[in-house]
Amino acid sequence: MRTFIWSALLTLSPLFAFAQPKAIAEFYEKYQAYENVTDVKLQGWLLEIASNFADDEQAKKILDKITYLRVLVMEEGNLVSPAEYKSLLKDIRQSSFEELFKVREGQQDIGFYLREKGDTITDVLLLINGEDQFVLLSLEGLLKFSDLNDLHIDIDGAEHFEKLPEKKKDVPRA
Repeated sequence: MRTFIWSALLTLSPLFAFAQPKAIAEFYEKYQAYENVTDVKLQGWLLEIASNFADDEQAKKILDKITYLRVLVMEEGNLVSPAEYKSLLKDIRQSSFEELFKVREGQQDIGFYLREKGDTITDVLLLINGEDQFVLLSLEGLLKFSDLNDLHIDIDGAEHFEKLPEKKKDVPRA
């Protein structure tokens, strides 16, 4: 019986290890039902199936490392107030995310945030906050920094992954 309990806990541990931080999950939940908001959730098993159809071997390897992908997109106006955005950034930092970099591009603020265990990236957040658009992309898995450069997802905002340097140490620091 004791062996069964330990086996069950070990089997379920990945579910707890990659749980989305509560504040971020609540943010998604708040906005997902709004009109003109797109909320896409993809579990790892679905991404694994998608990797079987990928032509690129590198893409297959990366998709296999992703356990969860969620994207919230507001394209016809940003419903997030400046105070809510500031609160979200505070919650991200309190959830042990490191700001990789932040860029102002036109009227948009673009931010990349990582959460790591050792040399492995367990969570990635991409935030795009603009006057007419808001994107929150959350990615969970067991990734290396170099995997992020090779990540090609056909979702709003994902093109910003191509702007990442080859190595984390090459990210400009202020």
